[in-house]
Amino acid sequence: MPVKKNISPDVIASLRSVVPGIFDAAQRSGTGHRKHAVALYNLQTQCHDADSEGLTGEDAFNKEFIRNLNKILGIKKREASAEKVVKLVATFVQVSYEKDVQMLAQSKARSGADADDVFEDDEELDVDTASSRFVELLIKYLLQGFQAKEKLTRLRCCQIVAMSVTSLGEIDEELYFDLVKRLSERIRDKEAGIRVHAAIALSKLQSGEDSDGGEVTEALLGLMQDDPSAEVRRAVLLNIAKSPGTLPYVLERARDVDATNRKCLFLKVMPPIDYRLLSIEDRERLLAAGVNDRDANVKRACVRMIGESWLTFANQNLLELTSSLDVVDSPAAARVMQALFAAYPEIPENLQFDSELWEALTPEMSFIIRSTLEFFSERKDADNVDKHLPEAMRLARLLETFGAKLEGEQDDELRPDLEFVIHQLLLVAKMSDFPDELGRREMLTLMRKMVLVPEIPENNIEAIADIIRKLSINEQDFIRIMVEVVSDVRELAPTVTNASPDDVRLEALLVGIKSLIIIKYILQRCFDPLSEGSSMYGLLTECVVPAVQSSETVLQEYGIECLALCCLLDKSLAVDNIILFAQAVKQGSGELHAKGLAALLDIAFMYGIADLAPSLGEPSDFVSLLYSELESEDERIQATAGEGIAKLLYAHRIPDPSDVLEELLVLYYHPDTSGNDALRQCLTYFFPAFSYMAHDNQAVMQQVAVRAVCRLAGVLKQQNSDAQSGATHGQAAQQIVTWSDPRILDAIAAMSSSSSVRTSVRMGTYSQIAVDALKRIFSESPPTRKVLVQMLNKLALDENTPHTHLQQMFVLVRTLAQQGLFSDMISRNALAKFEVLLLKLLEVESADDVNLESWLEEPEMVPIFEFISSLDEDDDATS
Repeated sequence: MPVKKNISPDVIASLRSVVPGIFDAAQRSGTGHRKHAVALYNLQTQCHDADSEGLTGEDAFNKEFIRNLNKILGIKKREASAEKVVKLVATFVQVSYEKDVQMLAQSKARSGADADDVFEDDEELDVDTASSRFVELLIKYLLQGFQAKEKLTRLRCCQIVAMSVTSLGEIDEELYFDLVKRLSERIRDKEAGIRVHAAIALSKLQSGEDSDGGEVTEALLGLMQDDPSAEVRRAVLLNIAKSPGTLPYVLERARDVDATNRKCLFLKVMPPIDYRLLSIEDRERLLAAGVNDRDANVKRACVRMIGESWLTFANQNLLELTSSLDVVDSPAAARVMQALFAAYPEIPENLQFDSELWEALTPEMSFIIRSTLEFFSERKDADNVDKHLPEAMRLARLLETFGAKLEGEQDDELRPDLEFVIHQLLLVAKMSDFPDELGRREMLTLMRKMVLVPEIPENNIEAIADIIRKLSINEQDFIRIMVEVVSDVRELAPTVTNASPDDVRLEALLVGIKSLIIIKYILQRCFDPLSEGSSMYGLLTECVVPAVQSSETVLQEYGIECLALCCLLDKSLAVDNIILFAQAVKQGSGELHAKGLAALLDIAFMYGIADLAPSLGEPSDFVSLLYSELESEDERIQATAGEGIAKLLYAHRIPDPSDVLEELLVLYYHPDTSGNDALRQCLTYFFPAFSYMAHDNQAVMQQVAVRAVCRLAGVLKQQNSDAQSGATHGQAAQQIVTWSDPRILDAIAAMSSSSSVRTSVRMGTYSQIAVDALKRIFSESPPTRKVLVQMLNKLALDENTPHTHLQQMFVLVRTLAQQGLFSDMISRNALAKFEVLLLKLLEVESADDVNLESWLEEPEMVPIFEFISSLDEDDDATS
């Protein structure tokens, strides 16, 4: 039995001065917390088992500690002194746990046990000491604060628990479950800061089994996916246990709406994790999200993860790292490699490609070679390009060699790899200048030969077209060579003996598709206008027109695409065939519909609706056709139409843009388009770009602002944003007003030029928004009235506002106040606030000081008084 220590009562009596002194010292400095924590531990040890005035020394210490702790529980967040005390408490809990472990080890050592066996039995750590009793008391006390009414108290209690929970050691099972329960409640607290600390504490209570799918993990995963606060999601992301069950949810944060969270994923969460634990699909998605991120800091974090972590796991072997990616089918591998080389240029500079390697290319090695040469080529590093790029003759021989391997390969699983290697070699050949004539001739002959290969992939045809264009003297020479290639494809097509009619039809169809693909790539590389005598015009009549008229849908699709490219080179051809594209949009389906719409928009962008519309009727008929596509149930068609119309507006290709702009505004905020990310992203960029490009554009936005807001009343509810609408009626009105503000446009113009800002010249059309809104209030429904009257106070009216408009607004406001159209206090206050602004701008003290009779004689005020008179007449007629 332990001997009771004789502790002087003076120690207990001094607690009232010593403990506050330690707390005070901890607040004064950001360092030395461990020293203060050790001092508290020593004081606690001295007080143990001592008695004074009916209290044990231990109880006296605990009571004094809690008394001092209470003083910081209500202090606001980020207060430096309170944060230091919180750190002191957490350090004290940690020191207490370490001292208990140390004492247990010494006790085992004295009893003859191996020190390494101290931690083998978890029950051995469950030792009842003054420190363990204090920690249990502290946690129970803080749990009471979890239910406090004051948010600061709940915040501090959760913060201290979060910082101390890792040093708790063994605690009572009942207390553990109570702690989990209370923390689970706090992760649903309305305050984001409280949810952050509760999530951190809860994540540290995950057991080994729970990290694979227990209740705690499920709660944390739900928080990481759905919590509206980016800080809360980040706290879970950084602290949740990483396991096969949680990793898929962690990787989803690569598409988090908050850039800091995405950056944390690449910079802190993923580097310690071996990329080989991820599936190839997960690696591809993660890298694609990182290198394509719109935030430059996220991109850099992703590249840093690859260069410093993934390459380390791959033993600094670039080939091994590349082999872990599906380079054959990966859409992001090329961008990943270019981003890696740009961040770490020493990697491509140290690469060496010997002759033996060229002869035994694998998909991964050919991809590295192509990426390296592209990197040096984009940097205009001619020396390194010449160092690694083989001569044209050798490239031609390599292409022949791998082409022969592909032709003789019978294994369908290996053919894609050989096709990929050939494609990489073609891309390498595109970077050659072909300085020697012999090499040029050899390469040109090989390219023409390769096109005739029956099963050549389309991307290889495109690369061959680029190489032939580079080998050609000029555009006419390129067209001549490619027309001969098309003729060879049609004439030298393999014939099937004793074939059925279906086989013959299929063979003819394949030849026709291949010819049209080649023609498409020819036209994409031509810029000179078409002439009736040119060889390209012959292909139009022999191949393109018959394809458009064919009964085969696939030929119609390729034919429409080629015909559209021809129309971009010849305006008269576009005018003659615009009806054909319109029919494809109205009657076609699937790809034919999509390509017809794309062609229609491209041609309209090139020549303008005014020049093309006569073939279809009036310009309004052309625009109506485009409107109908905005209502398509196919999101891809809807996005294509929206993007195309936005480009036409931006380029001033639509004669009357106001109605079209209004339709796009309604479409942008309509709940039915909430899932069409392509459309929403396009319009998000378009509206500010269009409004702030020119004053005429902004005048159109100002003209349609009130009409668009009123139309949105039918599709948006005045409530908080939700997953479907994405914006409330009021938020939409606020955004439209911002795009209409001439001060923003002038500020942008001033930043790019030395011209002075002249906002007063354009405040007339801006303030007309307020006049229009006030007029519409008389006839709109109560919810719309509420939005319109709140929108008035968002308008930045100032001393530059035309005096006539101020007078008109004041008369309308007084009429509204007299008629009492607003039943809710918010709207009445908003109207009164706007009236105060008008009085200030009119330079009068009160409404009684305004002489309305004198305004009756002003010509500019006649329309307003007539408008008010018409309202009175309508009321009389109704009565």
